[in-house]
This record gives sequence, structure tokens and C-alpha cells, in this order.
Amino acid sequence: MSHTTTSSGPAHAAPTDTRGRHAVVTKAALFVAGCILLILAAANLDHLGEWSQRWGQVPVFLGFFLLMSIAGRWFWTGADAILAKVGSQ
Repeated sequence: MSHTTTSSGPAHAAPTDTRGRHAVVTKAALFVAGCILLILAAANLDHLGEWSQRWGQVPVFLGFFLLMSIAGRWFWTGADAILAKVGSQ
């Protein structure tokens, strides 16, 4: 089996177009945003009881669950991209 190369380099070279750069920047921003949201959620865990008395248990639970789901998804999207980049080198 032969390996194909083009005039711009090997087929597995990093993308140089703006779409590839945009994807990398987006995933890095999602990683940072996910980390910040997870840290903020952890820092405010002691307020959940107060919030549930003020606004009700169900809305607080659903809001916290939604926040943690989004933060976790963003964190792992960025973490997967970082691990893939490190693993490819």
C-alpha cells in the first residue's frame, strides 16, 4: 500500500485553511468556557439549598442539571480535541 502525498505535504498534515483554524479556536474556547462553568458550579454548591428554598427544588435541580450538562459537554469537546492533537504528534 502506498502513501499518497501532495505538493503541499503529507495527507495527514494540519489544515491550513481558515475553517480548520476556526474549528481549533472554537474547541479551545469551549474547553475554557466548560472549565469556567464547572469551577463556578463547584464554587456555588453550598448555595443550592438556599436557592431551592427561594425558587423551588425542581427548577433549581433542572437548572443545575442543564448547566452541568452543557459545561461537561463543552469541557469534553475541548479535552478530546486537545488529546487528539497531543496524540497525533
